[in-house]
Amino acid sequence: MKNLFRRITGKWAAFSPAERHQAVATACFLIAFCYGLLLWQPSHKKLGDLIYKEQKQTVRKRTSAKGDAALKSFNLDGLDVRVTHRELEKVRETLDTLEAERERLLTRFVPFDDLETLQALKSELARLAERGDMEVTLLEHIHAKPGDRDLPPTPELLKKAAESSPYKRPLLRLKARASYRGLMQFLGGLSSLSRVAAPVWSDISVKVDKTRNRQSSQSVFSMAEAPRQWLEVEMHLAI
Repeated sequence: MKNLFRRITGKWAAFSPAERHQAVATACFLIAFCYGLLLWQPSHKKLGDLIYKEQKQTVRKRTSAKGDAALKSFNLDGLDVRVTHRELEKVRETLDTLEAERERLLTRFVPFDDLETLQALKSELARLAERGDMEVTLLEHIHAKPGDRDLPPTPELLKKAAESSPYKRPLLRLKARASYRGLMQFLGGLSSLSRVAAPVWSDISVKVDKTRNRQSSQSVFSMAEAPRQWLEVEMHLAI
């Protein structure tokens, strides 16, 4: 080791000043190059990560800017999107209210297996008609099959009738003779019943007692008497 050191120092002493400067510069370059090789791999990876993050952030900013521009430019009938969004929330709240009301009304329909409540509802309908100056001539169930018409209502028949109905509820057929005032009073009183009986179809026609009209025309008091008129009503009620 001492001999090697003496040989190196001897050669160094033999170098001219210019050669010594060149040797020092070469050694510094080699040291820096080796150090750079040691640091290049981790530094390159970190640099790549930084470049990727910067590019991702740039894309995100561009997308956000485009979204804001779209929100500002987009409108519905002249309304800003944010205003429209608030209106949509109000519509949703109204829809929730209607849905809650629907659920409440569903609980007021007669259960298929509660025949006692069903009979009570039919009695209420008859009394309501009588109070409204209506003469009920028919109140019956509309069954899925005509052959079931004469059978007493059972839960099975009511379910079958509901399945065949477009309203998915059993139907009652009501026929009556009524005055206009009596019919309006009957319709207005349906909401006061203990259970739902909702009109889903009706046929109303005006009838005139022509016999009485002819008899009145032969009388000296024919100008003072008017022919008797009434409404012939047929109605389907969902229960």
